[in-house]
Amino acid sequence: MKLALSLLLVTLALCCSDANAKVCPALQNEVRGFVLDIKPLFYRILKTFPAPEPAYASTMAVKDCVNRMAFSDRHKIYDVVTAIAKKCNK
Repeated sequence: MKLALSLLLVTLALCCSDANAKVCPALQNEVRGFVLDIKPLFYRILKTFPAPEPAYASTMAVKDCVNRMAFSDRHKIYDVVTAIAKKCNK
């Protein structure tokens, strides 16, 4: 649950800042992949961003933890993040 709360807070901070309230489509795609996709598909999305290899490895380690959650719970988390993004895009 701590991971879900952290993801929610980061999404709120990035999506609803005063400087830019529009949600970046790449970020939205990455969050969807992080919460819902299988590891190989998410890794392909992740590699579109330039980062050092340890960053990819640590993100995939956290993805392992996320994948241990029930898919229905992950989908609920994604629904909340999507609702926040829609509110930020208004």
